[in-house]
Formats: sequence, C-alpha cells, structure tokens
Amino acid sequence: MADILLVEDERNARQVIAMGLEASGHRVTCCASAQEALPVIAQTHFDVVLTDLRMEGRDAGLDVVQAAAAKEPAPATLLITAYASTETAVDAMRFGAFDYLTKPVSMDELEDAIHCAMAQQAPATEKTPAEGKASSLLIGDSPVMQRIRERLQRAARRDVTVLLTGESGTGKEVAARFVHQHSSRASQPFIPVHCAAIPEGLFESELFGHCKGAFTSADADRKGLVEAAHGGTLFLDEIGEMPLSIQVKLLRLLQEHRFRRVGEDIERDADVRILAATNRDLAEEVNQGSFREDLFYRLNVVPVHLPPLRQRKEDIPLLVQALLERMGENICVDDKTMQQLCQLPLKGNVRELENLLQRLLALSDEGTLDLSILDEADRLPGAPTHATTLDHIHLSGNNLDDVLEDIERKLIAEALERTDNNATLAARELGITFRSMRYRLKKLGLRK
Repeated sequence: MADILLVEDERNARQVIAMGLEASGHRVTCCASAQEALPVIAQTHFDVVLTDLRMEGRDAGLDVVQAAAAKEPAPATLLITAYASTETAVDAMRFGAFDYLTKPVSMDELEDAIHCAMAQQAPATEKTPAEGKASSLLIGDSPVMQRIRERLQRAARRDVTVLLTGESGTGKEVAARFVHQHSSRASQPFIPVHCAAIPEGLFESELFGHCKGAFTSADADRKGLVEAAHGGTLFLDEIGEMPLSIQVKLLRLLQEHRFRRVGEDIERDADVRILAATNRDLAEEVNQGSFREDLFYRLNVVPVHLPPLRQRKEDIPLLVQALLERMGENICVDDKTMQQLCQLPLKGNVRELENLLQRLLALSDEGTLDLSILDEADRLPGAPTHATTLDHIHLSGNNLDDVLEDIERKLIAEALERTDNNATLAARELGITFRSMRYRLKKLGLRK
C-alpha cells in the first residue's frame, strides 16, 4: 500500500486511475493541475507522485517532477505521457523522474511501475531483491518457474542481450525488470519502450534523439531513449513491431555500442544494456522477411520463454496470494474457491488473473472471494461485456465517458443494495474510501 499523489488534468482519466489505485489498496490524493499540486507536495509526504506531463501551463509536468525531487525524502515520481511527448519525458527523467508510462495506461502496468519505483526508493539496508514487484510475480514452485528464475539470475550477471518471449500477460516486462534489478546496473535507469505505440515516422527520433533543425518541428536538440538509459537498461517491448528501417540501426547499436542522433554526423557512445520482448514467433517473422535475421541472432543471446498460466496451474495459488497481498487484502482463499480459480482458462495469464481478483474483491462480500458472482452475471472472466464493446458504443450513440459513468453508477447502486444503503459498507465492498464514495454519490446524483 502506498500514499500516492495523482496529478492529471483530464477529469475522467483522473477518476478512472484513482479508482483503480484505491481498489488495489493505495491511498490516493488527486490534483487537477500542477498549480494545485505544488503546495500539496510541499506540505504532505507521499510515497509516489504520478503526474501527467502535458497539462495547462508551460512545462507543468516538469514543475511537478522538480518539486517532488526537491523534497526530503523525495517520493518516487512516475510520468504519464502520450508517445508524441516521450522526448519531454526523457528530459523529466533527467530531473529525477523514476520512469514513464505511455497512454493509454493499463492498471497492471501502473502497478508494476509503482512497486518497482518504491523498491528502488527504499534504503539499500532495507531492500532485498525479493522485495521488488519483479520478484513477487515471478514466484512459483513449478519446475519451469524455478528454471526461469535461475536463468534470469544468471543472465543478469553479464551484459548480454535477453530475448523474452511468451503470450500477452505472462510477465515479460516483470522478467525484464527482474534482470535489471539483479544486475550491476540496478541503480541506473530502466527505460521501457513500447515499440507498438510509436509511429514509424517518429521511431528513430524517439530512440536516438535528434539535433535542432533535423526536421520541421525539431526546434532544439533532444536526447533519445538510448541516452536516457545511459548506464542502465533499455527494454524494447514488442520488438516484433519495430520497423525494418529502424532494425538496421538497432543492429548497429548492438554491434558497435554507438549511434547517431537524427540529423547529426557525429557518433556517440552508448553504455546501455538491451533487453527485448515479444509475443510473436520471431523465427517465423525472419522467414517471412518482416524481421532481420542478423538482428534476431543479436537479440537471442539468452532466450527466455515465459509459459502461459495454463501450463503451470500449480503456481496459481501462490500467485493469487501474492496479488492479494499486493492489493493490501488479507484474505485466506478457501480450497474450493482456489480450485475454481485454477480451473479457469485465464487466457490473459497473470494480467487477467489480477484483473479478475480486483473484480471479485469489488463485488464479493467483505473478506471473501465469491466466484458465483461471475456466473450470475453470465460472464466469463476476462471477456468484455456487451456494454463495453466498441460496437455497443457506436450503436447506442454513447461515448466512452458515458459508458464509464454507467458502469460506475451500476456498481455503486449494486453495492448500496447489498449493504442496505450503508455508504460506509458499500465503500468497503467497492474497495474505495468513504470520502471517495461520498464524492461519487454526489457526482452521479445517487442518494444513500
């Protein structure tokens, strides 16, 4: 559990993120602008400051980062940014930000970053590798998970490239952070790059930076993500999405440890370790000509495949308890419920299991997990309901804000009905504070 300051000027995004964090057991204070956040940072201690970069006011997000860095002790600062502003995010990391996340942000990705940031901020005398989030979700007594942990620890000792493969939600970024945290670069930056989120035309500039005048909007020299990761680790997630035009430049970086900014003639040294991940079959991509063979072999020095949960169901009980602890819930799951959880398909793997537990915590009676709720609602875990599909939004004439508000209203009404209109108990059912419940009742026009 952490005390978190959330600075986000978009009302709906602020509410959704805050609700998700509170459901995970965190205490959240919200500010709608940098101007509102600065005095709060000065007067209150937070474990984590989570801020958008692009808000009203010049360099508003950077102002929040600098104010947080000036505190003693300084909170861990995480940034939320669109791909078009990752250059600014790189600048923010120079001012002391721990990490940045690109929009849209998933709750599991945000939780990963929060736990890693807090583990990094903890004093060295209090910290052990197992205390980080990267260790907590790589648990499991199955032979395959024991081999994976040993392989990752061995790979962490040397600056070799590691290629992490596996289905979506199996924990590839968690494994990458595990390698970083167990390496000699642990005190240096860990920079995740989501290759699928960057347009091809911006990729080279985002990765290697550019000099002033390199293209129309290049009004100043900018460092790229490679330089932001100097001394640390650059994690290339979904590497199979990288354009062929950039693959050849990445190959040179791996071979020579040198690169050029866009529009610049001089070469620069790169002290950075490369980790990569994909849910694709890169060997097949090579055969089809969509991925360079020489780059594949450069990346595939230490291959690590993360298996889906259906192939290691014996690890699900340990994962369930670890996830519940991470959410701040002290619940002992009975054998019958645990068996039911182990029998679910969980095609979304660890990510789906985490989302499912959050849903059950919100809908079950306090201190329990009731899977029958899912049957009553005629839903499969992880499957989208009709109300949250794009087709439904188009056909109904609603927009995303209307859908989110409708979902929120229905869940709160159900919680109030279950608790005989007791707002305090209903707030517990939903995993939120009473203050948050009171705010939502007023916003949605609901009466206790």
